[in-house]
Parts: sequence; C-alpha cells; structure tokens
Amino acid sequence: MARRTNSGDGGGGTDSDAAVAAPHDAEAATDQPSAALEGGARAVIGDVTPSMAQFLEIKAANPDCILWYRMGDFYELFFDDAIVASQALGIVLTKRGKHLGQDIPMCGVPVHRADDYLQRLIRKGYRVAVCEQLEDPAEARKRGSKAVVKRDVVRLVTPGTLTEDTLLDARARNYLTAIFSTATDSEAAGAHFALASLDISTGEFEIATTSGEDLPGEMVRLAPGEILAPDRLISDRTIAAAAGYAGSALTPLATSFFDSASGQRTLSERLGVKELGGFGTFTRPELSAIGALLKYVDLTQLGAKPVVRPPRRTGPATTLVIDAATRASLELLRSTRGERDGSLLSAIDRTVTGPGARELANRLASPLRDAAIIAARLDAISFLLTGTVAREGLRESLRGVPDVARAISRLALGRGDPRDLGAVRDALAAASASAAILEAAAGAIGLPSALASAAESLRGVQSTLAEVLTRALVEAPSHQRREGGFVRAGFRTDLDEARALRDDSRRVMADLEATYVEQTGIKTLRGWRTGRTADADGTARPDIQASPDDGERGAVHDHRTQRDRGAHCQRR
Repeated sequence: MARRTNSGDGGGGTDSDAAVAAPHDAEAATDQPSAALEGGARAVIGDVTPSMAQFLEIKAANPDCILWYRMGDFYELFFDDAIVASQALGIVLTKRGKHLGQDIPMCGVPVHRADDYLQRLIRKGYRVAVCEQLEDPAEARKRGSKAVVKRDVVRLVTPGTLTEDTLLDARARNYLTAIFSTATDSEAAGAHFALASLDISTGEFEIATTSGEDLPGEMVRLAPGEILAPDRLISDRTIAAAAGYAGSALTPLATSFFDSASGQRTLSERLGVKELGGFGTFTRPELSAIGALLKYVDLTQLGAKPVVRPPRRTGPATTLVIDAATRASLELLRSTRGERDGSLLSAIDRTVTGPGARELANRLASPLRDAAIIAARLDAISFLLTGTVAREGLRESLRGVPDVARAISRLALGRGDPRDLGAVRDALAAASASAAILEAAAGAIGLPSALASAAESLRGVQSTLAEVLTRALVEAPSHQRREGGFVRAGFRTDLDEARALRDDSRRVMADLEATYVEQTGIKTLRGWRTGRTADADGTARPDIQASPDDGERGAVHDHRTQRDRGAHCQRR
C-alpha cells in the first residue's frame, strides 16, 4: 500500500493503484461539521464535514451509480460504493472519519489509471457517475480556508455508453439497444418487439422489429453492451433470456420513457429534418424504442449530443434470421468457449483498421437476403482479388488510419483531444488517397458499382477542413490538451508571440530595448530584471526600466498582454 502526501485538492503525492488510509484533500484537513444541508436531507445525512456533505448530496442524486468523487489526483469512493468497488477491483478498503458514529469506508484510484479501473467495473455491469472538480482549488481558497471546491457529475458511464478507446474493443461495436413491445405477454401469438440500437462511439444506428421467437437470435447478432426495457417487461422471460444469451446488462426504464411522439420529435431534431419520411417508415413501437434510447443517452451524457447517423433498417426483411443456438454452433464471431480465437471471423479477418474489422464482423453476423446487393458485393471482391495493385495500394493507404468515427464522436461530446483532431486530418488525407487509387484502377471498363459508389463518397471529403487541420496541427499531436504544443508554429501570430515570451525571453527583451531606444531617444537605455510580474494568461515577464541619462532617470514599464503590446514611457 502506497502513501500519498497531503497535496491539497490540486494533486501531488505518490500515485498508487491501491487506496490509502490518510486523507489527502486540503478540504478534509480543515473540515468542520457542516450545516449546509437543510430539512429532511440534513436529518438523514446528519452533521458532516463540508466535503462529505457535498459527496452525500451528489450521491443522493445518483443513487443507482457508483460515485467517483474527484479529490486531487484521485477518484475517491465512500460508504457502500467503496465496499463494492474494493471487492470488484481488488483494491484496499480503508476508512476516513466517522458518520453517525460509524467509520466511513473509503478506497480510491489514481486519476491517471482511472480508465483501467472503470473498464473493469463496467464489464462487471456496474454504472459509474464521474464527479469532477469544476474549479481550481486556489479559487475555492479565495472564499475562505474551509471552502469546498465546486464539484458535480459530468457523465454517467454505463456498459452501453462508452466512448473512450481504452474502454472499447476497437474491432467490435458497442450497441445500446432499447426494446419495446405493446404486447403484455411476449409468448403470446403475434407478439413482436421493436429494437432501436445506437453505438454512441460511432453514431451507427439501426432499427428492427422481430418476433419473440427470434428475439434471442437478434440480441446475439446485435451483441449490445446494454439493453433498455420498460420496467413492466424487465421480468419477462423472453427478454431476460435474450439478455442472457447476448451477455448484456439489462437496465429497466419507466414506461413513460417509451413514447412514440417523443421518439419522432427527438429523432427529427437529431437528424435535422422536419419529417422522417426520407429515412423510411417507422411503426409506433419502433418510435417508442427510439424515444427511450435517445432520452437515456441525453440523461447519461448530461445533455451532450453524440453523433447520430441516419438509421438503417435491419431484421427479417433484409437479413437472414439465425437463432441463438445456431449462431453459437456456427461460431461466427465467437467460438463455443466465448472467445474470438477459433471463430470464423478470426480465421478470415485480414482487415488493417478497426472500422474495417467492425464492418466485417457486422457482415458475418448479418447475412443479406437481397440477391442484388450480394451480387454487387461479390463483383467488388472479385475486382480487388484480380487487381493486385489496387488492392495492395488500398491496404497501404488505409493501414494505420485512425478510427475517425470514434474520434468524431468524442469531439461531438466534448471529450475529444488533440489526437482526435489529428485523426480527422489523417483520415481525410487517406480518403483522398484511396479515391485516387480506385480511380486509377478503373481503367476502360470502370469500377464495379459498390467501388464506384465508395470512390464517389471518398472524393466528397471536406478538402477545406483537411487543409486547415494540416496547417494547424503538428505531425503527432499529444493526447492531453493541457500539455499544449499541438498547434503548429506559424498558424496563429498571437500564440507564437506568447510562446516566444515563454521560451525566448532574452531575445524578446533585446527587441524591446531596441524598440524603446528608438521611441524614447535614450541611447543608453538598458533592460534588466527588477522583478517578475504576470501577464493576463499567467505567463511571467520581466519589468523594463531605463538607465540614467544626462542626470535624468527614465522608467519604462511594459504593460503588454498577449494581444495588447502598448508601452508607456515616463521621464522624471
């Protein structure tokens, strides 16, 4: 068990994978019993320290989640959350203070390892509310030595709402599926289920309607990370069996979530249209499932809007229905041991990108029934099999291309980083290169219809955006925004000037001296450090003064900021 130094709310200390007994939050060191809570809440929570009162208030608003409470360089967990997490993650359970006369259980995980632990909790079916610090601890201290840093939940993490690469399988989709039926008994004759599935990490969206008999097979095909169902159906044997076959977490929602009018309105808004007719016809149960799905996404993302692509219809009308037992025996995507190795997918997968692997898995899991589409695919495959130059050129162009769909989704949700911007830039470049390869391979006979359509789409990429990102970003942007350095020199003058002040202050001082000599006529003006002040952005800078000249002493004070470089000179 490692120990952390008392570093205040802002960090420091020694990181460890284990929880520790000593509190490290500056708030905890000065906390006194708080009367911040009022009425009934105060009666339940009792007299607690301000930071613990804040924790209990936030926890009360998220009772069905494990609360990750940011304190400096660690996410801390308390009470039952700490007990559950310590057992699930295998970390040390300790205690911190008392509440209502009882020790408060506590454990914690370092922020820089949070994704690893989060992944393990999610895989075990837990939901996590991530509570972050919303201000710098220094700002809190301005309100008083016992002030509590502002915190709030910024995201609810559930098995079906993951977006980070570290939490996802790059070669598999992660659907969130809502299921709805107007039937009260799934085993009744004619009972059908509407399914709406969205992968918020890519925006992939599909709609289907299936019978109760075929529901388990459809759930195995979709393999959702999480299934949403009305609470009145949550105990239905067919739904429970389908979730079990698929290995999905089952989340009950109030029946009011499943509203067809709300679904139609919300989907229209997300797609930016007034009518949905251009995307096909949707039944009322399907719109009800869509409504619950999109409302749940809004709740878990706290209003942030993920990318939602136009829905495509699947199901018995377009794909071959395969029951769950047959899928298992065929070992299409998983072997009978539940592993990818030994499956048909593992034997034939030679894709060079994550999106390509996901598309191949989707095509294996969803065999087509439309002969015309099947023939078009076969024509494209035959063309590339015989066209070695085009095939190898495409593979080389695509090799190493980032997962742009997931990068765009994170950017849309406000979780993107410089590397995601770089992924968009590199993907746009690869799209143009791939289109050129296909066009060069067309020859006199042209391309098969599927490849011609792909080439046309690739030609339509945003060349302006690609140009801007190429000029703006360095070759290999960093993962963290706070580290800076990802904007290329020369892209923005004001940024270059700020960097010069930071990195080359001596040269800047010499330039200032020459400028002030010219402006004031004081030939012996010299610059030296008389102290350090700070610009508006916190960048330290030296003051400038004039040396004595002919019995007179001049003083020049540099009042520049990054954007305003005016100077004032006064002679006495």
